Amino acid sequence: MSDAGAARPTRGPRSDAARNRARVSAAADQVLAEQGLGATVGDIAARARVGNATVFRHFPTKADLLSEVAMRWLEDWRADLEQRLASDAAGTALRDLIAELFERLRENRLALDLFRAHEFDRLRQSRPPLDPFQVENLDHRVNESRRAVEALLTEALHRAIRDGLVAADVTYADFTVLVLGTAGRLSDMADAEPSRWRRHADFVWAAIAARRSDLP
Repeated sequence: MSDAGAARPTRGPRSDAARNRARVSAAADQVLAEQGLGATVGDIAARARVGNATVFRHFPTKADLLSEVAMRWLEDWRADLEQRLASDAAGTALRDLIAELFERLRENRLALDLFRAHEFDRLRQSRPPLDPFQVENLDHRVNESRRAVEALLTEALHRAIRDGLVAADVTYADFTVLVLGTAGRLSDMADAEPSRWRRHADFVWAAIAARRSDLP
């Protein structure tokens, strides 16, 4: 049989489904980073150039879609923090870590929304409610990963206090109020100017840094 007469390979339904799933997942990454928990499935479907039914075919619930995206971000940040804390100089790295945290929150509204919710049920109680993704049904691993990241940030803070770089009376609660309050306000103002976020990261460091009078 000649090459001309040979049957050409056709793209099967499985490859089409895999491609559509990847498109939806990539679109969700983009839209959730831009809009956070305020995004809708319709927004994501439009970005992926598919119908809402295609989204739900691959992600049966809104929470399934959010869980996949959130886990990717949280596990990436967790791995980065673990690598930093493996260094003997982890205590001295907190200032750089704060700057990187601000940059991550600037680029990803979903990350900010996840960390601003100390418990996910606060989203349901907020006015207006931030619950378009049925956060009560999120995969339990999302909350576990968020708590793991918070534990690593707490460890970094404690090491900086131990090394005399941060005032001894600073708590993790103080740290989160400063970081999330400042980042949240910048985000709510739709201020995405990187230099402004870096400036406010420096303000946070200045607020917690040990003064000479604090040192023994």
